[in-house]
Amino acid sequence: MLPYYIISLFHFAGVSFLFSTKLTIIISFILSGIGMYFWMKDEFGKVSGFVAAIFYLFAPYHLIDLSFRVSIGELTSMAILPFSFLASKKYLETKKLRFFLLNALLLALLILSHQVTSFACFPLLLLYSLAVWYRNKKRKIKDLLLNLSSLLVGVLLTMFYWLPIMLEGKLTKYGQGVEIDFHPITSFLYSPNRFGLLFQGHHGELYFNVGYVQWILIAACIYLFFRKKLPSKDKIMLGGSLALFAIFFIMMQSITKPIWDITPIIKGFEFAWRLMIEITVFISIMVAIIVKLFPNKKFVTILCILTIGYTLLNWGNRKVIPSINDTVLRNQPVFTEHPGKWGIDFTSPIWVDEYKPWIGIVPKNHIDILAGQAKIVQIERLTIKHEYVISALTDVRLKENTYYYPGWQITANNHPVPITYQDKTYPGIMIFNLKKGLYKVDVIFTDTWDRKLGKVISLLTFFVLICHVFYHIRFKKRFFRS
Repeated sequence: MLPYYIISLFHFAGVSFLFSTKLTIIISFILSGIGMYFWMKDEFGKVSGFVAAIFYLFAPYHLIDLSFRVSIGELTSMAILPFSFLASKKYLETKKLRFFLLNALLLALLILSHQVTSFACFPLLLLYSLAVWYRNKKRKIKDLLLNLSSLLVGVLLTMFYWLPIMLEGKLTKYGQGVEIDFHPITSFLYSPNRFGLLFQGHHGELYFNVGYVQWILIAACIYLFFRKKLPSKDKIMLGGSLALFAIFFIMMQSITKPIWDITPIIKGFEFAWRLMIEITVFISIMVAIIVKLFPNKKFVTILCILTIGYTLLNWGNRKVIPSINDTVLRNQPVFTEHPGKWGIDFTSPIWVDEYKPWIGIVPKNHIDILAGQAKIVQIERLTIKHEYVISALTDVRLKENTYYYPGWQITANNHPVPITYQDKTYPGIMIFNLKKGLYKVDVIFTDTWDRKLGKVISLLTFFVLICHVFYHIRFKKRFFRS
């Protein structure tokens, strides 16, 4: 959701949709490195921060997302994630209002960027907050609870977004259940293309390599953890990163399929290898610790050169289509001429039958007459409002060529009209009847009770935050300061 608003903002400023998308991707990639640098710098020093940022930027999965999958949501979430960890740390250390607000805002942005990343990382934010709080000699339960409350505020700010997803998700094809996709363990160890240096195959297949240098450093971290005496802070961070890496890596393997299947809330991840984002964060932390322990310039230089060097073939798309522009995109139909195969996706309502012969065929009209005689004039057609003047010469049965979903309403001369959407011939399409006469017909998409509730909670949370900020500024008092 968030990246598409950013793209629209650029487009509103006069930039083409395609270049707006590229700008969003570029900014996300750059910010992800900056965020990791400042977070690890704050933890382990400048050199550690720099190397951790290199490993985060040039992680195989990050480059796969950037160049091959072009997953805008995941790229945006990877940009926000390091800043989110840093904000939690800064609030626990300073107890300042601005970090409380920043912590809440960043989590909200993370949730709006990518559901899967935010859901998988929320427990990590809690664990990290606990670790930062625990290593503080002057720790107080109040400080930890206030930090957790800032995360709760972030969740409440996005209630308008995720509450309908949770309650209405079961009404979509996606919510009916998807099979978790696993890749063989060899995919995470080695790519068979171009001597292992290209992470995408010749037919578009992807190999989610953890990274060659990364595997060596993980082995080194295991040795250091068990054989070398480390400062308490480093020991906690290294041990936690290794343990979480092991858990997440195992969860990406097919042997864990029963766990995914009996846990509906994570089954919606669809791809087990999406946990590679968290894996990349753990590795960046490990690398930062190693560099702190061994700050030799030659070692650091070689580490960075090797990490960047073996990813060289994955820095960009192997082929682009320069003929695609905004005009082509605007004229590209939602449906394609492949009945029975296209025309629906995971977001389609469950009552749409993808095997009906009309699926995939672009409707000639926005509204059709199934029975009777009528004259129809379309006045306006927006995304959430379709407006017609209909002169029914006889009793008529009409088909509004829009998939029904809770919230759609049809009124004729401002009076509600019953909607049928489970017709055997056109399942999922809105069908309604009109008696003979002249009608002003409005087809409007409205909020259901859960969408209204989500919006109210989000707005109230935002209002309370604004009031607290005003109080803090107006009376110059320290907010949540022990």
